[in-house]
Amino acid sequence: MKTKHKKWFAASASALLLAGMLSGCSGNSNSNEGASSSGSAPASGGEPTTKSKDAVTLRVEVFDRGNAPAGAGPVTNNYWTQWIQKNFGDPNNIKMEFVPVPRNQEVDKLNVLMATGDAPDLVFTYDMNTIYNYVKDGGITEVGPLLDEYGPNLKKFLGDEVLNYGVFDGKQYTIPAKRTLQFTQSSYIRKDWLDKLGLPVPTTTEQFYETMKAFKEKDPGQVGSKLIPYDFTAIDGTTITTPLVLVNSFVKKLTEEETYTYTSTSYIPEITKPGYKEGVQFLNKMNTEGLINSDFALDKDGKQFESDTANGYVGAFTALAAHANLMGPGKVFDTLKQNVPGAEYVAMDPFTDEEGKTPKSLYDPVGMHILIPKTSKHAAEAVKYLDWMSQPEVLFTLQNGNEGEHYTLQDGYPVAITTDEAKKTFYNNVDIAIISNGKDFGSEEKNIEAASLQTPDYKELSKQTILYALKDGYTLPHFERPIESEIKYGDTLKSKATEAIVKSIVAKPDKFSDTYDSYVKEYLKIGGQQVLDERKAAYGEMKK
Repeated sequence: MKTKHKKWFAASASALLLAGMLSGCSGNSNSNEGASSSGSAPASGGEPTTKSKDAVTLRVEVFDRGNAPAGAGPVTNNYWTQWIQKNFGDPNNIKMEFVPVPRNQEVDKLNVLMATGDAPDLVFTYDMNTIYNYVKDGGITEVGPLLDEYGPNLKKFLGDEVLNYGVFDGKQYTIPAKRTLQFTQSSYIRKDWLDKLGLPVPTTTEQFYETMKAFKEKDPGQVGSKLIPYDFTAIDGTTITTPLVLVNSFVKKLTEEETYTYTSTSYIPEITKPGYKEGVQFLNKMNTEGLINSDFALDKDGKQFESDTANGYVGAFTALAAHANLMGPGKVFDTLKQNVPGAEYVAMDPFTDEEGKTPKSLYDPVGMHILIPKTSKHAAEAVKYLDWMSQPEVLFTLQNGNEGEHYTLQDGYPVAITTDEAKKTFYNNVDIAIISNGKDFGSEEKNIEAASLQTPDYKELSKQTILYALKDGYTLPHFERPIESEIKYGDTLKSKATEAIVKSIVAKPDKFSDTYDSYVKEYLKIGGQQVLDERKAAYGEMKK
């Protein structure tokens, strides 16, 4: 099958790099005498090097988000599942079968499929505790030898750093998807308010604090009692905002052992980390002085935040960088412009630690983990499918579609066409191209440029928030074995730590220390101390 995007590879700078990658992979034949099925087929559907004597069915999990446009077909049978069948399945004598799993029930559904022995040949999850349990119980296939034999393109695409995240007890049990950009949080501030007060964009925590006080005292937006200098939503909500970048900037410099001991790998608020208390106390001070929304804990879905921001009441906030909910067509920033002519947010990076750096946690260089259940009889075919997908031209097509039909080129990068007709055949591709979380154009700089084009009306703001989100960023420690106590107590500890932060922020200033300390004591008693001890022990084992 000829794809319309091929001229892109010859036309743009990004394409030259990708074309080089493609030529580097083109010599691979994946030939294996006696193998049950063929190696990779090119995107054009060329003849494979070997072919199955007998047809096999390869079952692959796919997320069902319940958002298919009218006329698109189900996630199990649509334009792209048919394209995969034609370009990989048919040349390799493999029948592709896609098994739907509801996105909001993915862990529960996967556990049922695994327990009943009915799991597809390829499954995936973001949940590390689930993965740890499968490794512990022997429920997934060791894939290291399979990658060596059938996955040369896949290994090259992922690289050793990414693959290492799938190693447990010295063996490769999962195939982590590659995350092309690791940014998470950045901060935003009203430029028009700064201009009215003659203030610069804050670059330190102290400047930020003084600016928030100026917003409160001088009310440059003339919004009166509705003014919220610095806003965020519920700590345990399903939202894009957070105050924890600010809190974490107060954390003291730690040794490597302390980092592994105190840093949670399950996103439990790290209330025992040295300096964390001082960060929460800073928010307590801001609350006492009316510089934050005291009812933040009630806004679990972020709708109040979005409304307040769109109506021009919010001076600053910290949220996911380059986020479509803020910068997409008709979203928060567009609505703000309609409601308050001249209103404008710019990026800021003010939360400095004791060394003057602005630390933020990053995503790991991996996304979800892909697994082959022990019950699968087609592990080789599963790896070959992923290997085929990892070829640059195949992956590009799966992620972007066909030029003129699904995307146009802007500055040499594909930008999605958003017509209803285009959406019919291009709505679930992020869930089809499972080896990559994000589009890869060969370098971080190019990936940032491409990401910023997804919010064209706020391109420069989007790019700057990404750059700030990456600056002084750090990833969470990676343990090569499960932290059993964290699996056992994780949910309880997360709930208790979240409650500690909320109650401490809104406590009377003279009650802050007693409130925070009492929660830490209880946290340690209900499993927190066991987690700290086990993390420290696991670190010692790895160092040996």
